[in-house]
Amino acid sequence: MESIPPLGEPSSWGSLLLLNLFNQAQTTLVWSITLLLLFFLGSLAVTAAMASFQCFWNNAQHHNGKTKYSTSLQQLIDAPERVLVAGAFLSTTLQLLLAYSAYHLLNDLVSVPDQYRWLTSLALVLLLAVMLLLGRLAMISWAKKQETDQQPALLPVIKLATTLGAPFAAAFLPMQRLMERTRQAFGAPSVSEELSNSLDQSNPNEPMSPQEKGLLKAIVNFSSITVRQIMRSRADVVGFQRRMPFPALLKQIQQHGYSRVPVYTEGLDKINGVLYVKDLLPYLNAPADFVWQNLIRTPYFVPESKQIDDLLREFQERRVHMAIVVNEYGDTTGLLTLEDVLEEIVGEIHDELDEEEDHYYTQLDEHTFLFEGRTSLHDFCKIIDPPAELLQDIRNEVESVAGLMLRLFSRIPHTGEEIQLGPYQFKIEAADSKKIKKVRVQEIVPQSTDEEE
Repeated sequence: MESIPPLGEPSSWGSLLLLNLFNQAQTTLVWSITLLLLFFLGSLAVTAAMASFQCFWNNAQHHNGKTKYSTSLQQLIDAPERVLVAGAFLSTTLQLLLAYSAYHLLNDLVSVPDQYRWLTSLALVLLLAVMLLLGRLAMISWAKKQETDQQPALLPVIKLATTLGAPFAAAFLPMQRLMERTRQAFGAPSVSEELSNSLDQSNPNEPMSPQEKGLLKAIVNFSSITVRQIMRSRADVVGFQRRMPFPALLKQIQQHGYSRVPVYTEGLDKINGVLYVKDLLPYLNAPADFVWQNLIRTPYFVPESKQIDDLLREFQERRVHMAIVVNEYGDTTGLLTLEDVLEEIVGEIHDELDEEEDHYYTQLDEHTFLFEGRTSLHDFCKIIDPPAELLQDIRNEVESVAGLMLRLFSRIPHTGEEIQLGPYQFKIEAADSKKIKKVRVQEIVPQSTDEEE
């Protein structure tokens, strides 16, 4: 019969129990560290994937629908807001889980007095922030190098993040739109409108000149302007046919006087290049069979909804001065140059080739203007300065003064017809069966009591 171990001597079952507890502690520690690494790497991967998708989406818009993608990828390209919102939600969730897990793991490993816990938490937050920032920069740089024309880097991560964050995106996006509509319904001014109003109420002790005030207003409103609002419409775009003979091309260049001209094959919807006239200078005496098509440069396409502050930045990065504007179907809707963008800040820029008669409006008196029908609605608003709420509902739906008239009449009006909108009386001065050519706009100013007497 086995003897019972003396009191105080370790028994075999006690040793096994201690060893088991030690192994459990080790396993818990390993699992905790593994979760930390998963949360950390997951957050970096999602962030890099979203950055790669955003760059890929911008490039996809420039391709004008010429590149074919897989069905699943095309669905992501068609809903960029849903992808980015879902990715932001998943990345934020992983970062919160990372901070929570790191805090509890640190408390389990290190015994910290209660009065110093806040200092430990602050140090932990700063350490995680630095690690996430450095890791994010490294991952984004790597993802952009791995990106191709056919798909973005980390495409499986993009699809997974979109799926996991879909419930949040489905709830958040309608709420965002509802808040915007509510703000507009109650007439709450946007940030740019508030800043613009504050400029109108400048300090009387330090008055600003009209030029200074106009420049500051233009800078404030710059980021809220889209390409569609200031582009040159399709009807005014001059292009060259790709099969045009060289002598005919030289005549067209001399006739129009532009330095950069789109080149198309079957029409403006098939623009496949841009000709820089300066590239032709060494070949002005070339024979009639000179192949000028070899000088055509790659066009730069942008969507109508693009903000012009982003476009200006891309003009600088790409070192180009012209963009072809396309709609959601890939059709050409207009053209925009660097000069058009800069004019939104500094005003009209005229050179020695601009003709005086090329103005799109004439001021008849203090309250009356005569506009060309093709005048953009954006330029029209800059000239007459109507109340912000007057055209708020239709400003994103029509492009020109002629379009505004079609919206108000709901048909093509005849010459001499009049209609009133707010304090403005519109009269059709010239029109035919297809389009409106000239519109007279008169602001109706109420007469004061003294003048009536």
